[in-house]
Amino acid sequence: MRGSENHITSMDTALPAGEVVSRLEKLSKGGKLAGFERPGGEGLASFTAYGSPFDGRVVVRERPGGLAFDLVMPRKGAIMFAVVLALTVWPGLPITDSFLYGFVWYERLMSKASWLDTWVWYLPLTVIPAPFAVLGAIRKSRAAAMAHANETIARIRPLLAE
Repeated sequence: MRGSENHITSMDTALPAGEVVSRLEKLSKGGKLAGFERPGGEGLASFTAYGSPFDGRVVVRERPGGLAFDLVMPRKGAIMFAVVLALTVWPGLPITDSFLYGFVWYERLMSKASWLDTWVWYLPLTVIPAPFAVLGAIRKSRAAAMAHANETIARIRPLLAE
């Protein structure tokens, strides 16, 4: 399984798997179920759970007497975010340095304190918070995707509970 997984909820239904997929597909074609995908290996179907900044997928699985809904948060977006964040730290150093040396007060400060250079304060200010920014974005996305998944499941529950 790609990504990390969270069980959202389960529901009872007497509908066969084919009918569940057909009803979800009908809802999708009507524009009421975003990102619907038919079975592609895992579960009966899946649909998008919007998060911010990363979206998740709700996988609908068959269980005895009903359905189970699981939230899967793909790691690709978070990994790309972390890589871009890491790669933008170093190019920012010479840019910040050249910008600040445009101010007379900064040039005087740097000439008086020979041990102090831009990298001494720039790198800790940019590198230390980076992992916290990535983890915060992941937590925020998971919470937003979970909320959207619960709203969507509440909307489709009456359609599948028959």
